[in-house]
Amino acid sequence: MKTKSLLAACAALVLVTIAVGQSAAAPTDAAALHKLSQERLQQKSTKEAVELAEQATQADATKPEYFSQLGIALSVRMGEMNFMQQAMVAGKMRKAFEKSIALDPKHVAGLIGLARYYANAPEIAGGSLEKAREFADRVHALNPVLGLAEYANIAEKGEDYAGALAHFEAALKLKPDSANLTNACGRMLAKLGKKDEARARFEAALKINPEFEAAKKALAALDAPAATNS
Repeated sequence: MKTKSLLAACAALVLVTIAVGQSAAAPTDAAALHKLSQERLQQKSTKEAVELAEQATQADATKPEYFSQLGIALSVRMGEMNFMQQAMVAGKMRKAFEKSIALDPKHVAGLIGLARYYANAPEIAGGSLEKAREFADRVHALNPVLGLAEYANIAEKGEDYAGALAHFEAALKLKPDSANLTNACGRMLAKLGKKDEARARFEAALKINPEFEAAKKALAALDAPAATNS
C-alpha cells in the first residue's frame, strides 16, 4: 500500500544536541529518543528514525506524541518498501496512530495520521473515505486549517478535484501566507485543466517561499508539454 508521507502533520522538528565526546550508543531517555527520531527523519535516515521512535514508546508509553512520531516514521519508511513490505507495516503504523489518540483523543497528529491511513489504504486493508472524513471532522474541530486540508486530501483521493480546490481555498483564506496551501490550490487547478490559474498559484507560492521545491517542480511540469511539442 502506497501511503502518503505524513511529514506535513508534524510540528517543527527539534534537533538534539549531542555533547562532544559522547558515545555513539543510543540515548535511553524517552524524550531524547523521541527528538532524535525526529532529527533522523528530517535527515532521511528513516530506518533509524523508526527504531528510535519504537524505543521512545517502550521507554515511556504514556506520551501520545511518541506514538504519532512512530506512525509518521513508519509512513515515510513505507515509501521505501515494496508492496508486500508496505502491507506488513501498514497495520503497525495504524496501531501507532490509534494508540496516540487513545492516550489523547485530541492529539491532532494522530488524528491526521488515521485520516490519511483510511484515505489511502485499499478497501481490503480497511480503507474508507467515509472513515477518513470522520477523523478529518475531529481534526477540523480542533484546527480548522488542518481540518480543511484533510477534507481536501480526501476529496482529491476520491478524484473530486473541484471539491478539493474548494477546501484548499477555504483553508488558504484562514492562512493566506501558506506556501503549501497556495501550491495545493495550484495542483488542483492544474488537475482541472486551468493551467494559467495554476501557474499563477505556483508563482504566488514561490513569492511566499522562493525555495519551495514543490512549486518549482509544478511549474516545470506545466511547461513540459509545450517543451515536448516544440
